[in-house]
Amino acid sequence: MHLAMSDDFQQQRRFARMRSPSRRDHLLAEIDALALELDEAAAATASGTVPIAARADYLRAREAHHRAAIAWMAATSAEDLAPASDELRRCRMALEASRALMRG
Repeated sequence: MHLAMSDDFQQQRRFARMRSPSRRDHLLAEIDALALELDEAAAATASGTVPIAARADYLRAREAHHRAAIAWMAATSAEDLAPASDELRRCRMALEASRALMRG
């Protein structure tokens, strides 16, 4: 009986992990989502009709996204994910600044 309860407990823990994504998974999803947004911003800032500062902010966002992806790949523990999170925040801020400049 103890063995059966132990197996049930292990199965419950496994399902609990599947329902709650890890911080690492969350950051990867954010990296992927920002990659799509950056692709859209690339087209929007590529024309010569947008302010140069908007293009500069877009390029800063692209660099921060790249650094976030590298930090995410290099992370071996939860503490190592902090630099990836920080770079994603920088990416989001630069992308929003670029959009604000394009809105005028």
